[in-house]
Amino acid sequence: MRWIVLIIVPLVVLLAGYTVWPIYDLYRIASAVETRNPAALQELVDFPSLRVSLIKQIRDAYRKRTDKSTSSERSVGAAVGWAQVSHPGRLVDLLRRGSVSADPSLRSSLAAPFAPSSFGSPWQIWLNSDYSGRTFYVTVPVDRPSDQRFRIRLRLVHWDWRLLAFELPESTKAHLIEEFARMMDDQPK
Repeated sequence: MRWIVLIIVPLVVLLAGYTVWPIYDLYRIASAVETRNPAALQELVDFPSLRVSLIKQIRDAYRKRTDKSTSSERSVGAAVGWAQVSHPGRLVDLLRRGSVSADPSLRSSLAAPFAPSSFGSPWQIWLNSDYSGRTFYVTVPVDRPSDQRFRIRLRLVHWDWRLLAFELPESTKAHLIEEFARMMDDQPK
């Protein structure tokens, strides 16, 4: 009987730790985004992977929207998307407010992945999560319909859970494409 306790108890503790660990780091990322802490963000976010993920989503949405796939349009969309998303302040704005726009009227209806109200309780996060080995997925904001939610992907890298990517909802993609088009219109020709 004693050997069962010596095996089962540590396994339960390890499983509980594995379950709570990425949720804890998710809250750490949210805190770093909220306070705009660049040192913590550098530690918790894989910026190159995140940028590539966002640019690909925006470029694909742009192509779908315009029904054009010529290389020049792809490069224009990618260049504009890269300029917007790669700027650290705008990337934090996207994480915090769901938008890169400075106009608050445009942001009001958009969901944000790391807004203070996005997570709800740890229980709600756990119910909206999916573990896949070294990868942890969670869908937020927990109080929004599924078509307005971000699917966040954390990966265990060198014993730290890092934000690797997130999938944008269609409304956010459309908003970003409009912002990029507005930027292109404002640039001198």
